[in-house]
Amino acid sequence: MKGTAETADEKYALLHGGLIDSLLKKGGVANLGCEKTNRKVLAFIALTFLPLLGLCLAQNVAFGPGLKIPFLLDVAEITRFLFVGPLLLIAEKIVEPWLTEVIKYARNRIIEKPDVEKFDKAIDIAAQWRSSSGAEMIVLLGTFVWQAVDVLGHNSTMTCSSWQTVPLSSQPSYAWFYYAFFAKPLYRFLWLRWLWRYCIWVALLVRMSFLSLNLRATHPDRLGGLEFIIAGHSKFAVLAFAFGMQAASVLADQIIFEGKTLMSFRYDLIGFVLLVSAIFLTPLLVFSLKLAQEKRLAIFQYGALADDYVAEFHTKWIKHNDKKENLLGTSDIQSLADLSNSFNVVREMRTCLISKNNISTFALATLLPFSPLLLTVYPFDELLNHLLKSLM
Repeated sequence: MKGTAETADEKYALLHGGLIDSLLKKGGVANLGCEKTNRKVLAFIALTFLPLLGLCLAQNVAFGPGLKIPFLLDVAEITRFLFVGPLLLIAEKIVEPWLTEVIKYARNRIIEKPDVEKFDKAIDIAAQWRSSSGAEMIVLLGTFVWQAVDVLGHNSTMTCSSWQTVPLSSQPSYAWFYYAFFAKPLYRFLWLRWLWRYCIWVALLVRMSFLSLNLRATHPDRLGGLEFIIAGHSKFAVLAFAFGMQAASVLADQIIFEGKTLMSFRYDLIGFVLLVSAIFLTPLLVFSLKLAQEKRLAIFQYGALADDYVAEFHTKWIKHNDKKENLLGTSDIQSLADLSNSFNVVREMRTCLISKNNISTFALATLLPFSPLLLTVYPFDELLNHLLKSLM
């Protein structure tokens, strides 16, 4: 029974598979359900941060008063390899179970029976894309080619003294070579693999939106019964947090080493939050047409039902109630109230899965990593006083 359950989950899982996961699985580093996430994280750190630290120590560029940007004070790179990279690996364990449940729930409850086979085919296509070793190889090779072009197209040395150059020389350090041709491309690969898998998820949502859906305008979620999609999709906020963490670390370097201020980036921050929110919220719009059609149809259907009931109610209790039937104990008035409530639910039904709640979820996840930078504007005690005043 357990094996059967794992096979079913594997069919609906969209965040594992492909060349890299196959190699890691053979090496005992990755299994179904991301059970070996900790090993993945340790392997990533062992392949990126630790060699860089060792090479920097060997050439005395890890720290020291003679360096403007020593490796151990380079906030952007420390964040990249010790926090963002591991978070991208941990995110698989956070997001995948929810997406799996969304797919299973949609298949069992939302997709109309005539279109279940089409949905199964869409799931199979998504699984093929997910497990495509060729696609992942293209992404991997593209990452290293991109990095090579990036290195060749720009001056490899920095104008100021940093860990990327040999002290008292303009020659690149050993750590820079390892960083430029292996560590950074590997980090970029994690991001591009997430982009590929996110595109697979979005494509599945688009295919689902073209199928016949069992929507109910009177569903209490005011979304025809589709709020479960938001419950799963909102877990991508962990990626928005990773985006924000990396961007915040880049700003931190510029504030620390170039003397810039956080306020000088205020418009960049607004644009960044809008961009990240658009990336993760726009796919939810694919269901708006279906929801709008269901709402229009329900308004006519429940309007006609209400009209018939109100007409009979008026005839019975107003026009022809000669016997003066006692109102006490009758269920007619309660039924009229229930019908009114049902019609109000239809009228209040939203036609867009995007709401203030999920906008704030992604915006907050994106902005949260920037909060430590407020200490560059306000001293900690002053910042704490502002926070207490806002809460009291």
